[in-house]
Amino acid sequence: MGVSENFIGLIQRTSESFIRDNIYMLDKSLIAKALKNIAPQYQEKVLKNMGSEGSAEVKRLMASLGEVSAETVESAQQEIISLASQMM
Repeated sequence: MGVSENFIGLIQRTSESFIRDNIYMLDKSLIAKALKNIAPQYQEKVLKNMGSEGSAEVKRLMASLGEVSAETVESAQQEIISLASQMM
């Protein structure tokens, strides 16, 4: 299973309350890179639990990133997976 599949799996099995309680600890540019190029329903699960200001900032960052290499996206996703495993 690749990094993106593991990241999507993490989003699917993580409760919204866990996301709300812990997302603030992550750098918003890291979140923007990790969410780039994944299905909108997974982006939405993360973004709706960030609060309006944080969500808006991540959306702005995602738009400003333009095209991002798969390696950059996967690296950000892997970092979030690692951090989430430390928090659980």
